[in-house]
Amino acid sequence: MEFRELRTFCIVAKLGSISAAARSLNLGQPAATKHLKKLEEELGVQLLFRGRRPIKLTTAGSALLEMASPLVEGIGALESFTYDLEHIRPVTIAAPSQLIAQVLHEPVTTFRQKYPKNLLRLWSRGETDILRMVAEGDADLGILPTGDVPIGYNFSPLFTLERVLIAPKGHPVGQQGDPTFSGLARWPMVMLSTLSRTRRLLDDAFEKRGLRYDLVVETDSIEAIKQYVAGGTGISVLPDITLSAGDAAELDIYPLTNLLIPEQVGVVTLKGKPLSGTAQNFMDELATIIKPTLKLSA
Repeated sequence: MEFRELRTFCIVAKLGSISAAARSLNLGQPAATKHLKKLEEELGVQLLFRGRRPIKLTTAGSALLEMASPLVEGIGALESFTYDLEHIRPVTIAAPSQLIAQVLHEPVTTFRQKYPKNLLRLWSRGETDILRMVAEGDADLGILPTGDVPIGYNFSPLFTLERVLIAPKGHPVGQQGDPTFSGLARWPMVMLSTLSRTRRLLDDAFEKRGLRYDLVVETDSIEAIKQYVAGGTGISVLPDITLSAGDAAELDIYPLTNLLIPEQVGVVTLKGKPLSGTAQNFMDELATIIKPTLKLSA
């Protein structure tokens, strides 16, 4: 005997109609009829007087209804409670600050419109902490600017991230043709801290070539870097997602795909750990991200 058969029987008895019960349970009428027939076969008794409207219960059917109704109602309440609990639980996302500020606004907004009861927690973290939080269950999802994740994690790509060179309007670095590391090393640089992947990639590239650059300002503020560069303090290298169309009015922006390989930004989850319904809902919103096109300098 299966619970679904008992539930169908109780709803039929309550509504007095197999077709009405089928609609209530989102079943086809043949499926509801099959449930009732199977239940009668398993119990070896007739439960309903068929051909009457509304349907009447036999003596055995009345006895079963008295015993089964509290069970069906109790399990239904438990299912409803579990569903509500699952669909109002918070969703915690760990991501670099630039991604939270520049990329997540759209999916967060649409998620909130669809699921207004859900709390979203967005924690700004570096790559190591993001992986740790996902592994320890402190974050449902992590978002990383690289698909180079350790064994034991799943990685679902979202979009491609590129690094760009930014310089004050009319700066000579833009007159050298395609940028080179030796060409960048000629000028003072305003850079993100070594906690950022962009800074580490740039430092590794310079070190491999035996080059050094003149670091004049180091900060973890993207907006400060833009202001200092626009004011003539130096040049910089940033992820393209940190720049908007309006930045092109004050900065010259050049692609660096010939120097730094583009990388996939994606969602990191722990292998073998199922996502909650709310976390999966937010992940579905992340899949709709469309990275804005950045206007580059000629």
